[in-house]
Amino acid sequence: MVRFLLNRPISVVMTFLAAVIIGVVTYFALPVSLLPDIDIPHVTVQITGEGLGARELENTVTTPLRRHLLQVGGLDEIKSETRDGIATIRLHFDYGVNTDLAFIEVNERIDAAMNSLPRDIRRPRAVKASATDIPVLYLNMTLRDADSGDFLELANLAENVVRRRIEQMPEVAIADITGVPKQQLRIIPDRDAMASTGIIVSDIEAALSANNAEPGSMTVRDGYYEYNINIANRLRTPEDVRSIYLRKGDRLMQLGDFCKVDIVADNPRGYSLFNGKRAVTLAIIKQSEENMDKLKDALAETTAHFESLYPQVEFSQSRNQTELLDYSISNLVQNLILGFLLVFILSALFMGDVRSSVVIGVSIVASVIVTFLLFFLFGVSINIISLSGLILAVGMMIDNSVIVTENITQYRQRGDGLIDACDAGTSEMITPMLSSSLTTVAVFVPLVFMSGIAGAIFHDQAFAITAGLVSSYIVGIMLLPVLYRIVYRHHHPSKRAGASGLSKAYTHIFDFCFRHKVLCMALTALTIPSCVLLFKVLPVERMPQIDRDDMLARIEWNENIDIDENMRRTDLLTSALDTANLVEHSASVGEQDYMLDAGATLSSSETEIYVKAKSPAQLAELRKQLSATLKEQFPKATAEYLPAENIFEKIFTTSESALEARLHTQGNQDLGELMALESRLTDDITPLHNRINLVIDREKLLLYKVSYADVARTLRTAFKANSAGTLRSYQQYLPITISYEERTVEQVLAETFVGNIPLSALITIRHEQDLKNIMAGTDGEYVPVAFDEVSDPDNTITQIKETVEESPDWEVSFAGSIFSNRRMMRELIVILAVSLLMMYFILSAQFGSFVQPLIVLLEIPIDTAFALITLWLCGHTLNLMSAIGIIVTCGIVVNDSILKLDAINELRARGMPLMETIHTAGIRRLRPIIMTSLTTIAAMVPLLFTDDMGSELQRPLAIAMIGSMVIGTFVSIFIMPIFYWIIYRKSDEKIPA
Repeated sequence: MVRFLLNRPISVVMTFLAAVIIGVVTYFALPVSLLPDIDIPHVTVQITGEGLGARELENTVTTPLRRHLLQVGGLDEIKSETRDGIATIRLHFDYGVNTDLAFIEVNERIDAAMNSLPRDIRRPRAVKASATDIPVLYLNMTLRDADSGDFLELANLAENVVRRRIEQMPEVAIADITGVPKQQLRIIPDRDAMASTGIIVSDIEAALSANNAEPGSMTVRDGYYEYNINIANRLRTPEDVRSIYLRKGDRLMQLGDFCKVDIVADNPRGYSLFNGKRAVTLAIIKQSEENMDKLKDALAETTAHFESLYPQVEFSQSRNQTELLDYSISNLVQNLILGFLLVFILSALFMGDVRSSVVIGVSIVASVIVTFLLFFLFGVSINIISLSGLILAVGMMIDNSVIVTENITQYRQRGDGLIDACDAGTSEMITPMLSSSLTTVAVFVPLVFMSGIAGAIFHDQAFAITAGLVSSYIVGIMLLPVLYRIVYRHHHPSKRAGASGLSKAYTHIFDFCFRHKVLCMALTALTIPSCVLLFKVLPVERMPQIDRDDMLARIEWNENIDIDENMRRTDLLTSALDTANLVEHSASVGEQDYMLDAGATLSSSETEIYVKAKSPAQLAELRKQLSATLKEQFPKATAEYLPAENIFEKIFTTSESALEARLHTQGNQDLGELMALESRLTDDITPLHNRINLVIDREKLLLYKVSYADVARTLRTAFKANSAGTLRSYQQYLPITISYEERTVEQVLAETFVGNIPLSALITIRHEQDLKNIMAGTDGEYVPVAFDEVSDPDNTITQIKETVEESPDWEVSFAGSIFSNRRMMRELIVILAVSLLMMYFILSAQFGSFVQPLIVLLEIPIDTAFALITLWLCGHTLNLMSAIGIIVTCGIVVNDSILKLDAINELRARGMPLMETIHTAGIRRLRPIIMTSLTTIAAMVPLLFTDDMGSELQRPLAIAMIGSMVIGTFVSIFIMPIFYWIIYRKSDEKIPA
């Protein structure tokens, strides 16, 4: 085949040139994203229960619904959180479950559960998690100064103009909005006028109901004609409400005579702040198939247009994911180019011939571009995982080109003709190159079957490396010999300088190792217990720590404060931050109105502050400032510091506690006993919620002849919670509420009457405490106690169990990242074993021997031990990326041994003595082995010195691979021959050709 191609150089070059041109075109058509587009197996069910406390909502709604949802197929874990008026149930499915079908089944279970829920409960809403639901950026609209306009006008502009225009953009799926003050039609009765006329609240409600009904339409025939007649009886303006007539006895009066009727802003339940100013915030969510760069440009053009029309309004972007994407992708592309240049320069220095380097360089460029063509054909996007895989592949891709070029050059220096050397040098390497590529690919195949989201997300990395190796293999055996023939048709390869010196150094070390075979074998044997020890010593975590310059601070004040006091405290916290270290900050104060928000819902006594610093070090300073201000100003408050939300956090949930103790009780929860138990376990006590219970004395209702419904209606009116219909204006629907002026609870009971009876005569006030958040899972309710830093998990678990056993009414179970990390490590060990088995099968097929593959695989414990040592010295943990690096290296580093073993077998087949064979094969393969190892290392070096997310994610992998490659090269050159000599020293049989 090779000679056939060598005789048709123009056809070969034109074919590959066409593939390169198509690859360049498809590169610009490839979608760009931060991470691969994968299904996230999470579904969230949101429950609203207006007017229900946390305990009542948990008992009547959350618990029955959770029991129904336990029957959903493929469910891995279910957790619920209930608080006053709202509850969230989170369902986590096994990876591989069809999330669309699971979402349908969840909705079916919700429908089935509706019969067992209270009738006035709104149907719970299910939300399927998706990577595309994460906002690309937040667009904040603020007034430039306090005197530049009315915030209500700004809110109307944002909701009715800006939002609609942005949602018309083809790149935008939805512009989710929060911070818009709601409006209502408020009716405030004059209590004195009502008392003098004998009108009560129920009379007002009846009049509103009677005048706000619409009987519907009817059809009337008039001869040949037919008319649709509509009887209009809707309230559409405040004047319509004021004009309603009421009759009380013989008196006829209008509602406006004794009530104040106005459209007013509703009592705010939350605020959105940006850089200290009240804002309307739009969360921009892109269409899944659209390009982020196009969205960014289109949005910039739109906001510039609005800024020119409304100069009093300031448009600002925050939490911009496009910046993270641009920075990460551009850095990885630079790393790819830099790695390629380092590899090219290294090959030029080692080959000692510019023409050989040009041949290798052109081959690698062609291989990379053809790889992008494979990306396009198989639907793989450009993301930090696939690009990182391609960076790792560059070092491996050059191996094939170097090996073929070096082998052809050796044939030329022995005196063979150009075409004969190209043919023989390439044909000789087809089988060993195929074996080495297959052993590398064999490592990645089991990784794809890893459970959880990790197996899915690293599919792209496995594909990138596999596609790169396939491309380089095809280019190496088809294009490279043709290029070599073209470049050297008028030249002969020059003799390399330093070749004799390298051979002499090799001979000295070779002789030393064979003179001290026992020492070498002993050191090799020590690597196995060293691996076990280092696996025990190295700390384990799921993902590597990534330096961040932004964070979220979720603060619980642990006091019954209103939303305005919450806003004042939030403003005090943010104003205390050092502006020299600060880029931007925003805050979500209290409840937010995002439609797609499936995360933690904030109450009026909670706030979430987003802080972006100029660097990770300055972010740590800002965190210290926040903590110090909280401790000094608000000692009751607790803060939870979380990574800012992005797709990486959505998929890997790195904020999970290392260990979570879940306290259960079979009987009623004794809060005093719970607090005492928690105080023995941790300093962070579960927040409690103070409640006021108004107990209606039913005996006095009978005594004073007052109905329960009248008392409830009067209370709702007094506390501004009496909804009496809807004002259907031409542009919007507004709720109609009946309420009195703002008063304290004691004033309401003393000054409000039902007929002639004050509420204080009918109602008793009771103060109670209960858990603010009620957590539950598969086994029912529990109280979580989180431990973020656990040095000895087993000892900590034992101590917790002993402490809980002192309280006989309580039991404990455990969850947390340490258990998922251990499960992940067990899976990776199984994957390593499967990878080794696959490599053994491949090598056995190549060498036609059951023993020789064991010689190659014996170096893996040595390489693994040095990879772990390198991680330990560099201060890294044993995580998913470093473990994958170790596994991947097992497939790469044996390639050197495969080349050398193949050369030994070839020379022995010619009848050469054993020791001479081993030494001669080492000299022949010395330069290619060193070059391929150095080029693989050089391709990964740029990952060590850049700070984007992709590089930080891949850095432990690169460090593990570099540590393995350095020692693996030495083992392949000097230690592997000793094992070969030990096995075959008593045998004079030739290895068949």
